[in-house]
Amino acid sequence: MELTISAEGDEQVLEQFYHWLRQDVDVVRTVKISTTATSDTGHMGAVEVVCMSIGTLTGLANLGVAWASFLRSRKAAPPIQFIFNMPLTEDENAMVKCLNLPVAPGDDD
Repeated sequence: MELTISAEGDEQVLEQFYHWLRQDVDVVRTVKISTTATSDTGHMGAVEVVCMSIGTLTGLANLGVAWASFLRSRKAAPPIQFIFNMPLTEDENAMVKCLNLPVAPGDDD
């Protein structure tokens, strides 16, 4: 499954979550992670979205555990949204709901 993670208006927290994911051995082992960055003057290199390719439910579960851990490290929930770029299977959809990921509106069929 392919997904993007965004934090409209708070690119700093998105970059922090990206680094959090890159430090998680289980996530790095099971998920392909990349970023796209802005090139606007004054915002050179700011992370715009995190792109992920997940091949197994284990990878999705590892993402969910990393997300929960990241949330516990913060005082308030950041404005991060997970956007799935393709329809989810029944098992993937059940896992996403179980993990309580902040799915973008209209993406939670």
